[in-house]
Amino acid sequence: MTSTIPTDTTYAAAPFSARLREATRGDHRTAESSDYVSRLMSGGLAREGYAALVAQHWFIYQVLEEAADVVRADPVVGAFVDDRLHRVPALRADLAFLVGPDWADRIAPSRATTAYRDRLREVCFTWPAGFVAHHYTRYLGDLSGGQAIGKAMARHYGLRDGLGVAFYDFTAIGSPAEYKAGYRAKLDALPYDEAELSRMVDEVAVAYRLNTAVFEELARDTERYADPFPPQVVRQIMRHMNDDHAADSLLIVRRLAGLPAATAARMTGMDADGIEFAATVDGVEVPVRLPFSRRLAERAEARQEVVRMYREAGGGSGDER
Repeated sequence: MTSTIPTDTTYAAAPFSARLREATRGDHRTAESSDYVSRLMSGGLAREGYAALVAQHWFIYQVLEEAADVVRADPVVGAFVDDRLHRVPALRADLAFLVGPDWADRIAPSRATTAYRDRLREVCFTWPAGFVAHHYTRYLGDLSGGQAIGKAMARHYGLRDGLGVAFYDFTAIGSPAEYKAGYRAKLDALPYDEAELSRMVDEVAVAYRLNTAVFEELARDTERYADPFPPQVVRQIMRHMNDDHAADSLLIVRRLAGLPAATAARMTGMDADGIEFAATVDGVEVPVRLPFSRRLAERAEARQEVVRMYREAGGGSGDER
């Protein structure tokens, strides 16, 4: 593979971390702008679509962190191995929450992930600088754009107390900005010659392309994972319910949520599996979630479920909804 490091003297004099970042800027941008990532970040996928990414991460980090245990004794790259970064325990917890206790029997690596794992096995166990290339690509990405992804996932899918997003929690390392600065300093201090540094840059580019391929394969399943209730649709439904059917919501909450003393109720959210309200009881708002009778696949079904709830609450035919 031809080196991606430019040969001009100004570039060559730059710190290696800056050269590495500049040489792979385009690959980074391509990965971030993939259709899958765009839909994930906008809340356009059902929670299963997010869980699918978590599953692929499990297979990738499992191999990378096995390699870390092998190279940690290396006098140069051992300095990059930090158990506080390791994601396998967090991914195990996230999958148990998102998929279920039998998650290990319900997930499998995609073709793109299998190719990624094969490259990690080929490179990371026997080529120390190659290990650093993949280690850098994954973990500094997690400490940078990954933090925004974690916040978006918690917001879109109502994930609280770190459940389902433990992968993005790096509390153990302290300040991510300070940690990244220290990491880049170690990159700048690598004692490799120009040929080896060039190979590292090329391998980081390979890592980005492998990661993008995982996103592309996930994107082919986006219709399967498409969320029929993205944030803008939920906001429209909430506006309609709260402006036009506040009395109906109160009846539903009183009868179906077992809160006969409620004096008001407003819709606060919903997804394909249920609807959420804030009920006022004795002057205090109480969160309420009522499950639908089935998982919904399209927006029109939400109206049908609300009408069903209204009828079950004793509100008549519900034809006026």
